[in-house]
Amino acid sequence: MIPKIYILDDDLSYAKLLAVNLGPAGRFRPEVFDDAEKLLDRQAEEPPDAVITDLVMPGVDGIEVTRRLRKIDPHLPIFVLTAHAEMDSAIAALKAGANEYLTKPVNMDELTTFLERALKERPMREEATSLEQARKEEFSTGAILGAHPKVEEVREFVHRVAAIPHPTVLLLGESGTGKNLAARAIHYSSPHSTGRFVEINCSALPSHLLESELFGYQKGAFTDARESKRGLVEVANGGTLFLDEVADLSVELQAKLLNFLESRRFRRLGGTEEIEVSQRLITATNSDLEQRVRSGQFRADLYYRVSVATHTLPSLREVKEDIPLLADHFRELFNREFRKETVSISPAVLEMLQRWDWPGNVRELRNAIERAMIFADGAALKPSDLPELGGLEVTTGAPEANDAFKITRGVTLAQAEKEYIRCTLADCSGSVQRAAESLGISRKSLWERRKKYKLSD
Repeated sequence: MIPKIYILDDDLSYAKLLAVNLGPAGRFRPEVFDDAEKLLDRQAEEPPDAVITDLVMPGVDGIEVTRRLRKIDPHLPIFVLTAHAEMDSAIAALKAGANEYLTKPVNMDELTTFLERALKERPMREEATSLEQARKEEFSTGAILGAHPKVEEVREFVHRVAAIPHPTVLLLGESGTGKNLAARAIHYSSPHSTGRFVEINCSALPSHLLESELFGYQKGAFTDARESKRGLVEVANGGTLFLDEVADLSVELQAKLLNFLESRRFRRLGGTEEIEVSQRLITATNSDLEQRVRSGQFRADLYYRVSVATHTLPSLREVKEDIPLLADHFRELFNREFRKETVSISPAVLEMLQRWDWPGNVRELRNAIERAMIFADGAALKPSDLPELGGLEVTTGAPEANDAFKITRGVTLAQAEKEYIRCTLADCSGSVQRAAESLGISRKSLWERRKKYKLSD
């Protein structure tokens, strides 16, 4: 379909001249106007694909036309023309939403090139906006599900810190409680969500690699640095940097992170130039940071710096009343993903879910429902759809006596911890990942405790 172009100029003869120059090749369908209100009325009847408007006109000028059109259609290509190029008017036109600012007499080849490029890019811009809107909905405060007062406190915390331009946020809580979701909700609920959300897991990389990932490096900084690379701190400029498992940072990196937080400046590895950035910093951990400070594993000054706005997310055990709501949400989610028609969850299954202690929290519940939905073949989820789920056995009877963890009076706290870790590893068939999730600590922390208590074998 040939794009429809509206041309507005109080000098109607000039508008018609532009139309003639745009029309003959058959690439555009121009329509001319000498009055802004007429164009706006016509726009309501038949929206154009692009608009070319003069800047200086009696009544409504080109900047006001641009501003009003932009409110109606955020992606409409708009080109402002003027006989007298002035920097102030150019800036005003671009701020109002114009794609380009051109001086009369217009170079038709240049104008045609701008038009064709803007029309070609429009679908991509609309798609990008649609995806961004979908992300905002997916990670809004409404995505933090639950009716329990503790969940409402999480939503209120997210709402408050999102309204602040660049707060430093610390999210605490066991593994699987939704710290990642809360961090994204803070970002996407913020007026500054146009920037990028950049996440890095501090326990996933060795210290020397993590430093280059965070701060980047200059060409030649080390043997394999064949070209310069921006770090994630730089990539997140204008957006949000999320450091998950911040407790696992090495002492050396803790010092560098503290220096960055104090000045919001850093140098790439091997670089001499200081780079200044502005972003929101969110950190998260399932460890007891205060205990780590006391034991010397985490710097006290960094702890005070990252814990400006702190909130602890509740475990699923604390908000068991929300399990039916969460389970049904995941049922609907996997119904769409697996193209199934499981319309409900049976009371027997809900009772089974309520009885389990959920050491892996909401993440574990999600995995349980996902696996159940794979096996489901009826209108409702039933107990037979819930086999052993990654080591999870849900029973409908009372727990047996040997399910309890027993310790002898008089043992030290360290001895009790060692025995509990040993039992948890045994229950998880030696799986460090599952045992760490069950204990609510990181894999690295579990490795350290195994080494401390000589449980490596």
